[in-house]
Order: sequence, then C-alpha cells, then structure tokens
Amino acid sequence: MAIKLQRPILVGGIGLSLLLWLLDSVQHSVAEFSGVTMLGIMAAGLGVLLLKKPRSKTLHKATIIAPPTKEIAEEAIALSVITLDKVSQEINSSNKSEEISQLRQQATTLTNELERKELSIVVSGYRGVGKTSLAEILNSQWLSTNSQKLEISDLTWQEEWMKTDEDTQVNPLSPYDLILFVTTGDLTDSEYQALSKLTSLGQSFILVWNKQDQYLPDQKPQILQKLKETLSTINSEENLVGISAKPNSLKVRKHQQDGSIKESTEQPLPEISGLIEKLNQTLEKETEKLVWATTKRKAEIVTLEAKSILNQVRRERAIPIIEQYQWIAAATAFANPVPALDLLATAAINAQLIVDLSAIYEQKFSLEQGKQVAGTIAELMLKLGLVEISTKTLTTILKSNTITFVAGGAVQAVSAAYLTRVAGISLVEYFQTQTNSNSLNIEKLSKILQSVFSQTQQNNFLKSFVPQVINHILPQQKKVELLQTQAE
Repeated sequence: MAIKLQRPILVGGIGLSLLLWLLDSVQHSVAEFSGVTMLGIMAAGLGVLLLKKPRSKTLHKATIIAPPTKEIAEEAIALSVITLDKVSQEINSSNKSEEISQLRQQATTLTNELERKELSIVVSGYRGVGKTSLAEILNSQWLSTNSQKLEISDLTWQEEWMKTDEDTQVNPLSPYDLILFVTTGDLTDSEYQALSKLTSLGQSFILVWNKQDQYLPDQKPQILQKLKETLSTINSEENLVGISAKPNSLKVRKHQQDGSIKESTEQPLPEISGLIEKLNQTLEKETEKLVWATTKRKAEIVTLEAKSILNQVRRERAIPIIEQYQWIAAATAFANPVPALDLLATAAINAQLIVDLSAIYEQKFSLEQGKQVAGTIAELMLKLGLVEISTKTLTTILKSNTITFVAGGAVQAVSAAYLTRVAGISLVEYFQTQTNSNSLNIEKLSKILQSVFSQTQQNNFLKSFVPQVINHILPQQKKVELLQTQAE
C-alpha cells in the first residue's frame, strides 16, 4: 500500500502563514531570480497543498499479461476466420450477410498488418489533465523530427469502458498500439482502476505525470515515489514519466536602468524531454511486439463481433420456442391450478424447453440433464424470491381487470407463462456466454436470473404481457359469459 500524504486544514493554515511571511521577506528580491518568480512558485505550491485531496485506492496485484508473439497473433487471426466460417454456415439471414462480409475483409487485412511499421499512439486520461496540449506538442515537435511513421491522437477516458462484460474485453482504446495515460498527481481510485483495466487487457501504456510545475520541489520526490509504488502493483514502475506540457505563465519583475520596475508575463517552454526519450526507446525496442499485440486484439474483436451476430440469429430462433412453451405452461396451469411450488416444477420450468434451447446453442443437454437443470432453476427462483414477488405483482395487475381476475386459475396461468419466459430468456443469455460445455455454472446462472427478472418487472412489460397470456388461455366465448355474469 502506498504511503498517504495527509493534508489536513491545520497544515494548510500553517502553510498560509508561512507563505505570507515569506512574501513579506522576499518581496524586494523576487526580481533577482533571472525571471523566475518566487511568488508564482509558492502560490502554485500552496494551491496544490490546499486543493489536492488524499486519494484512496484499493491496491490489488494485477495479472500482467506478457506481450504476444507473432505466432499467437496469427492464431488469433486464424480463430477469427474459423468463427466467421461457422457463423456463415449457421445463419441463413440475408441481412446479416453484409456484416459477415465486412468482418471477413477485416480478418483478411490482419495478416498483412502483422508487418505494419506505422504505430498508432493515443493520449488518454480523465478531463483536465492536459491531454490535448500534450498531443499537440508531440505532433508539432516530436513527429517532425522522427523518421518513423506515427499517428497521435487524444481520447478522454470514460467510466463505462471499465463496465464491459468480462468476456468482451473491448474498449475504444483497443486498436491503439501504445497509450499515454496522463495524470496530474497521485492516482485517484478511478485512475488506478482504469490502468488496472488496461493491464488486464494486455494493452501497453506509459503513465505520464503532467503539471509537475504546480508542485514545490520538495513535493515532487514524494509524489513520484507514491506513483512508482502504485504503478508497481499493476505494471512496471519504469513506465512512468514526469512532464510539464503547458507550464503556468509566470509574472516577472525586472529592474530597469532608470530605477523603475517593469512587470511582464513569461510562458515557460514545455518540459517533455523525459517522455520523448522514453518514446524513442519504446519505438526502438518494442515496435514489433506492440504491433503484434494490437493485431491480436483486432482479431479478437472480429471474433467477438462474429459471435455477436451468431447470438443474435440464435436468439431469433430461441424466442419463438420460449413463447411456445410459455403458452403451454399457461394453458396447463389455467386448466389445473396448482400451488406455486408444483407449478414451478411442472409447468414454468420445462425440461424439454431446456433441451431445445441447448440444441440451438450447441450445448446438447440430454433430457435427463434438462430435468436436472430445470430443478436447479426452480430452486434458484424460490431461493431468490422470484416466485413470490412475481405472483404478488401479477395479482395486483390482474385485480385491475375483473374479467381476468375472476377467471379461475388466471393468476396461476399468468405466473406460469411469466416464469417460463424468465427461465427461457435467462438460459438464452447464459448459453450465449458459454463455450461448448454441458456443465452448469450455478453462480453465473443465478446472476443472470436476477438480472432478467429485474428487467421484466417493469410495469410496462407486465401490463402488456398479462393480456397476451389471457388471450391465449381464455376463449372469446368465456369472456362474453363473464361479462354477462358481471352485468347481472
């Protein structure tokens, strides 16, 4: 754990008093420091002292992924082609053909990209850290003297990039070879999590500590040490560079020959020599590895997009099957109302539904396995309270319509259809994240069940779902009879 620099109000008050004393002592000497004003330095230092807040991080040793070899990148490309072939064989929808064709074109170009010499560098970080200024300086000063072809752009880091699914592992920075992640001091928790995310994705980055000029000389070593300690938990501390891309302007007072004092504002030159040296070393030693790593990620993106298309097609095939079984479950429960537990075991969760859905996703569950999974889902729904919650919600909706509520077994019928649908949709979302395996991940399935149930508990969905069920289970003549009975 990195040592925290505490900055309480007391310290700030003492620092302010000390500053006022110093100003009074040196006000006649400021102009003698070759244009560098003590006032600017101390004001900047005090600003940092008072405004910089302690930053809390939970430091966990991240798994550092070794740079891939060219062979590993080639394997990723080959897998993308195999996946595209598989998708092409399974889908018959013409509206997906164009998407598959575009992905094939991308996969074809990846082999040549392994030999790419031009690097793509992105300057990223949160707002206000000086990304744009740094990108402009690198483009205008460094690229003009660099013989290697490079592309530099800047992109603000977004919190949602860290919320991608664990199986997806894609963010807008994936196509870049090298990331210059900019910060302005000790890492905040969100910055630390962002760097951890990049490390987990195997992306190369240099941590750039910008705005060093805003710190007093004795503060810099402390901040530098903290950054190194923090960075060492997720990457190499060697990938840390300090710069001042756009130093604050300084007010300078100079004594003139006639005895007058002339004030002027000077803009110090950017100090990025350490970063340029680090970049030159990286380009000299790591270019091939950076290109291979990026090509591998691009191949993985093609594979994921192909799988996404396949999942869309499979889902389109699965929904009618789920609807078929939900109507069967509703009709059975309406004709023979039973307690919730029996309802869940016999109608809402049907083993044959599980077998049919598993076949679509090439999981190939047997009927016996389907029964076991059905029992597991039933237990999960009961333990999570989904049966009780859904029954209460649907009863409330049904009570608003006397015709449907007085019909015997209406509550059981709608509950049976609803729970069957929840189970079916949950299985679809579960299967599409699985590889070819007929084993069941209970924890993962439980989370998906809760998520799907939460989504379908929205009143708009249930209010539209209830009439659909009633229309399937209650004949028109029965509705007329109920209306007449109610009128009498």
